[in-house]
Amino acid sequence: MSEKYTLSLEPRAVVGKKVKRLRRSGILPATVYGKGIEPISVQVDARSFNAVYRRAGRTALVELHIAGRQPLAAFIHALQRHPVTRDIIHADFRAVDLSQEVEVAVPLHIEGESPLVESGEAVLNQVLNAIEIRALPSNIPAHLTVDISGLDAFDKSIHVRDLALPPGVTLATPADELVVSLAHARAAEEEAPAAEETTAEPELVRERREPRAEEEEE
Repeated sequence: MSEKYTLSLEPRAVVGKKVKRLRRSGILPATVYGKGIEPISVQVDARSFNAVYRRAGRTALVELHIAGRQPLAAFIHALQRHPVTRDIIHADFRAVDLSQEVEVAVPLHIEGESPLVESGEAVLNQVLNAIEIRALPSNIPAHLTVDISGLDAFDKSIHVRDLALPPGVTLATPADELVVSLAHARAAEEEAPAAEETTAEPELVRERREPRAEEEEE
């Protein structure tokens, strides 16, 4: 990996509704879990966590330093946000074995420009925002690039099998699934009022999670 991310955590004794006091003092409650380890209730400086999360996202490994324990390699697996402010109020870290492959969903980034989209004749229809891959934790890319510059005809599209994968990475999503295609601009405009549903953010680590030691309350 090109950049190493680390976080210092402390064991947490405060649980339940009392964690509100931690948040007010700039401390983020969190839980660390993983295969073969018991869930660990921890706390971390909120500013430090946010700084790492902005750079690492959910696909980069973070080295966790917990007082009294050996360092753990982990992903930021899940976040709980305040329903109004959208501030992060709890984080889950999933510790992993660096020698074992994991299945992860990585986001897709569109690159380039389709000549038909650029001329206004077509609109891009992106079906998938992320795909599942298998790889060693240290080989997981931050994202995969989808180059649409070759979409110069309406009968052309890009499927999962067309994506370039880094060394050591294999597909978990079926290869024949559609990633992007083109639609006639006029037809897309006519159908737009009926397509106002929002798509949920993809979960980037899909392996079955260990049960959490507690459920945090807001």
